[in-house]
Amino acid sequence: MLPRPSLSFTLPSLHDNTKLDCRIYHPACLNGPLGPSDTLWHQHAAVVAHPYAPLGGSYDDPVVHLVANTLLNLGFVVATFNFRGASSSYGRTSWTSKPERADYKSVAGFLVYYVHYLSPPQHNPNPTLLLAGYSYGAMVTIQLPPLDSFLSDFASPAAHTAFADIRLRAQHLAEQQIIISTTPSSPRKSLGLRVGGDEDTTLSKTRENPRSRSPNQEERIRKGVKEILSRHRLIHRKHNHSSVDRSEGVGRDETFLESVDNLIRFRCSFLLISPPLGIITNLATMSFSNPLASRSKRKRGVSPSSTSNHGGKADREEVEAEMKLIRNPTLVVFGNQDGFLAINKMRDWVLQLGKPEGSHFHHVEVSGAGHFWVEEGVGHKLRSSVSSFATRLIESP
Repeated sequence: MLPRPSLSFTLPSLHDNTKLDCRIYHPACLNGPLGPSDTLWHQHAAVVAHPYAPLGGSYDDPVVHLVANTLLNLGFVVATFNFRGASSSYGRTSWTSKPERADYKSVAGFLVYYVHYLSPPQHNPNPTLLLAGYSYGAMVTIQLPPLDSFLSDFASPAAHTAFADIRLRAQHLAEQQIIISTTPSSPRKSLGLRVGGDEDTTLSKTRENPRSRSPNQEERIRKGVKEILSRHRLIHRKHNHSSVDRSEGVGRDETFLESVDNLIRFRCSFLLISPPLGIITNLATMSFSNPLASRSKRKRGVSPSSTSNHGGKADREEVEAEMKLIRNPTLVVFGNQDGFLAINKMRDWVLQLGKPEGSHFHHVEVSGAGHFWVEEGVGHKLRSSVSSFATRLIESP
C-alpha cells in the first residue's frame, strides 16, 4: 500500500543509543523541488508505531501501512520505525516499555527538526503533528509525556548526546533532500538512502542482518553530521561532575548546541488503533498500567502525595499521560470483537475521557472488527475513520 520511502535510515535511541530502523515518506506534493516557493505542502507530519515485536510486529505491519498511507495521501510527511528488537533494529523488547517510549520520542524529535529544516520558517503557523500507534504501538503512544515536555530536551543538548545527534541528522537529511530535489539532473537518488547502515536499494521486507551494515556508510553520515556541527553556534557551559577523590563536584566545560530560532511549533494530536487494554497487555509487557487506575484512585480520594515517592511519580505520570489525550485532539479506533482488550474496560475508558467539559477525546467502535482488522469491510471503516479525523485536523484553523 505504501510507496517506496523517501528515506530509510537509523537513529540512536534516547534511552541507550540503540540503533533504530526508520523510514520517512514524503507526500506527492513534495516530489518536486523543495524551497521557499513551495506552497502546496503545509508541514503536517505523523509518526506511526507498530505492534508488539516478539509477536512479529514491525513497520511492515499491514495496519501500520494502511494508517501511514492514509495520512500520506492527505499530505502528511509520515515516519515509521522499528522499536528495539523489531525486525532489523538492534536490541531487545523490554519488559517495562520505558525504552520503547524513548525510541518513540527519538523518532518524534527527529521528525520535528526534519520538517523544520525541510521548509521555510513559519511556512505554516499551525501544522499538525500526529502521534499514532497500533496495538502495542498505541500503548506506548498513550504512555508518552506531553510533546513540549520531551521536545525541551532537544532544545540545547550537549553535543555528544543522542539528542544532539538526532537533531544534526535531521538537519543533514533535510538539507540533502533540498539539494537533491533542486538539482535538475538528479533522479532523486535519495530514495532509499540508508543513514547509519547500508544504502537500501531493494527495500526488502525480509529481516535484514544488522551486522551486515556497512561501516563506510555510517562514516559518511558521521562526516556529514560533523560538517553540520561545524556550522552551528555552540554554547560552552560549566557542569559539575562528581569525583571519586573529592566530596564536591568538579566543574567541567561542556559544549551544547544552540537552540533553533523560530523552531516550528506543532499542534499535537493522537491516534490510537486497538490499544490493548486489559489482561492480555499485562501478560505481554508485564508493566502496562491501566489508564483507569489513576481515576479509581482519585475516586477513592488517593492523591499522589499520599503514596510513596516512586508510586506518586508513577501516578503523576499516568495522570499527565491521560490528560494529554483530553487536552489534544485524540481518536481511538477499536473493534468490538478484539480479543486483545477487555471491551467493557475500553468502553468505560473512552467514555470517561470524553466526558470532561472541553475534552478533545473521541472514539470509534467498529462492529465486527477484531484486533488485526482482517474481517470483511473493517479495513475500509478503519481507513475512513482515520481519514475523517486527520482531515479535520488539517482543516482546523
